Amino acid sequence: MSCDLTDPAILEAYQAIVSGAPTNWLILGYHDTRDKISLYSKGSGGLEELRSNLKEEVLYGFVRIEDRFALLAYVSEQVSGLRRARALVHGKAVGALFKSSHIQINSSNLAELTEEKVRTRLGLVDGPPTPDPSSPVIPSSPVAAPRPATPVSPATPSYNQSPPAPVAVEVNPPTSRSGSPLPSGISTPRTERQLEIEAAERKVREEMERQKRAEVAKRQKETQEREAREQELFAQKQAQELERKRKEESDRIAREAMKRQLIEQEKLRGSGLSGYITLQSHGSPYWRRRFYVMRGQVISFYRDETDARGAVSEMRLGGRVTNIQDASLDVLIPNSFRVDLYTGESHLFFCDSGKDKELAIAGFMKCNESA
Repeated sequence: MSCDLTDPAILEAYQAIVSGAPTNWLILGYHDTRDKISLYSKGSGGLEELRSNLKEEVLYGFVRIEDRFALLAYVSEQVSGLRRARALVHGKAVGALFKSSHIQINSSNLAELTEEKVRTRLGLVDGPPTPDPSSPVIPSSPVAAPRPATPVSPATPSYNQSPPAPVAVEVNPPTSRSGSPLPSGISTPRTERQLEIEAAERKVREEMERQKRAEVAKRQKETQEREAREQELFAQKQAQELERKRKEESDRIAREAMKRQLIEQEKLRGSGLSGYITLQSHGSPYWRRRFYVMRGQVISFYRDETDARGAVSEMRLGGRVTNIQDASLDVLIPNSFRVDLYTGESHLFFCDSGKDKELAIAGFMKCNESA
């Protein structure tokens, strides 16, 4: 529930108030935002003018009365409970910004913000106590010096007259406004404000520490999860690599066996391997389906198995093949493979089934090794 107090007009008005300028009050509000607080208004008409500018919403006021400062948190009775809770937290942040305030008054009614009540909270008592009308008031002016005795006429008989008894006058010393005690049960406003500020600062520190711990825990968790994913991916790659090598070795053994069978078959029967295959010659964008016949080191390609006009094309291998590799991922066609020649040419093929593919690869290997 943090709030934004970055509006530069706030500090400008606050400095004017605490420096003794004519401006002696300000009001802060949200302007229909959730957490951004900005300056609503300011003036020099004191608390009464401030009260006349309060609206039925959450507002924060700051006022100078004589040499003291009061922070006001006004939350209208029409405000919802959630906004009231948010105002309590934000009010502490405003108080932390307005460090010169002696007291903070939380109010939901204008009747609680009268001049008399706020002055009482600030400890501003207007003048000495009024004396009781029934008691005589004796001035505390200095006693005049006795006048010299007037000469008495000789014809007038002389006599002694006793002077009047002196009157004791008790004069109470003047009562200092700043030293007048507050009513019993009310703490010193400055001390109360300091406690509120300390509590707000402590809460902010605790929240920052909590957020810091949460961020550290989050980073640690993310690091652990990332390392776990990396380890899992590494293990998967290792397993896939082992499986690939195992399959390659298994395919190599199977193709070697088929190659030997093809060689023996050609020697015994005089006929080579044949079947249908689709090829894309080096440099050509087209795929062509052909019937192939493998004899010795030569592979002949016909339009079909009944074509009597002769081979359309031939490939002479005999040690020219440098690599035979699966091409399913390259051309996105199942049962496909690539044959690389030492001249730099590469030819692509695919068969009708996986079995036909393995036989064709074994045939290419046989033609490459045949004498």
